[in-house]
Amino acid sequence: MNHSKSRAGMTLPFEVQALQCFVRGLRGVWREEAYKATVAAARTAGADCTEVQLEQRMRSQPGYELYAWLERYSQQLKYYGRGGLVRYMEAHADEAEQILATGALIHPERLRLDADFIEPDYVRDVDTHQHAGGLFGGAAAALAYEASTTGFSFSLFDAFSPMRVYGDQARRLLGDAADSAVVVVDLGCTIGGSSRALKSALPAARVIGVDVCGPVLALAHLRAVEAAQEIEFRQRSADDLDLADGSVDLVASHWMFHEMPPAAIRRTLREARRVLRPGGALLVYDMYLCPGGTIGRWLHAGYAARNNEPFAYGFAAMDMAAELAAAGFENTTSHIAHPQPDEHVLAGELPAARTHYITMITARSKI
Repeated sequence: MNHSKSRAGMTLPFEVQALQCFVRGLRGVWREEAYKATVAAARTAGADCTEVQLEQRMRSQPGYELYAWLERYSQQLKYYGRGGLVRYMEAHADEAEQILATGALIHPERLRLDADFIEPDYVRDVDTHQHAGGLFGGAAAALAYEASTTGFSFSLFDAFSPMRVYGDQARRLLGDAADSAVVVVDLGCTIGGSSRALKSALPAARVIGVDVCGPVLALAHLRAVEAAQEIEFRQRSADDLDLADGSVDLVASHWMFHEMPPAAIRRTLREARRVLRPGGALLVYDMYLCPGGTIGRWLHAGYAARNNEPFAYGFAAMDMAAELAAAGFENTTSHIAHPQPDEHVLAGELPAARTHYITMITARSKI
């Protein structure tokens, strides 16, 4: 892991880095040996049933017990073990607050926080990713999340490659307008990696990152300033944007919808349709398609439960084509975009190792 201090932040000491390497090793066992043993046992148990029935059949399987334990407790260790990221950042909370406060003084016109903003219940009431207090808890929480997501992803692929795919797809959607002063809104931007990817792919665009959590927006602003990227960040709900009707060319989101209940997703789709110009593009980049039939859906449901992401399974079960049509969109497409699936996964089979595939969903607002 690269933890150089070339930008404002805290260099992780050896104890913290060593624990993170150990957790990475545990994740390797989870995604390889434990996963393969679990899939073999699930096939023997019989996949001609519902996900709930399969869970009941598998609970007494030792291999599955190990798989489930690693899935949940490796994340807890990553955050709260001795040398865990959250524990370390919380012990240096004053330094974390100073880092973000100093960053907020640079181009303050690009950062719009609301001291009276109340995060939605579905954010406040869930310790998402097993992060107690969530991303709205303060600067320490924001920096811990950054260290977690930029070190290695849950399923161990390169943490930055999904961002590049996201930006490239945005450019393709905008076509001939990609090099003009288009307006792009990045919903659920958290620490701004997705917003920076959009700005890199669309340098002439006006990019607006939106999130409900103030501390991660302050960190996103700081990182954009350090990267010499002019990006606006606003604390708003995705279903209540302070933008005029028909004023946006592209509304995009990166790993946001699976953290929202269906009612909030539907409100957000309607709001995206409102702010998009006729023919404007929508890009949803998220965990949606689950290869592998019943076993694939069962594994996804288990992950959602064990990593405190209670809405992820429900999102995967939604008929997004129908939901988009109801919200005023057309020309909907969806495909697995990252990591690149092989021919077996494209045919609906399980991958050789446990992977959180990211689906690219695109649509156009009706003219």
